Amino acid sequence: MNDAKLRVLRLLEARKISSEEAVALLEALGRPAAGAPGSGGRTLRIRIYENGSASPMVNVSLPLAWAKFMAPFIESKIKTKLADKGYDLDLGKMQEAIEAQKPMKIVDVQDGGDKVEIFIE
Repeated sequence: MNDAKLRVLRLLEARKISSEEAVALLEALGRPAAGAPGSGGRTLRIRIYENGSASPMVNVSLPLAWAKFMAPFIESKIKTKLADKGYDLDLGKMQEAIEAQKPMKIVDVQDGGDKVEIFIE
């Protein structure tokens, strides 16, 4: 079994993703990545800092070809967490940014010592 599939199964085991999300990810891993050559090497980055830490507690980097597929999962998880803190994430803006494949900051929220950054580089 390759590393990517093993990581998906570990996320499922740790209950960080649902079984439906795991199935979708495993199916996607079995298909060739559509649009990968045209991605220009761009990356979607998600960083979450807690309690004023200089190092992110969460630091996710995804090639844009994968981010297009994973956007619905990412958006729903992040939208829920930010909504709990009173912030409304514009899912359309995130999807447009991923489709545009240009370097840009999508989300930059600071709440006391906590910070969430989502950007394309």
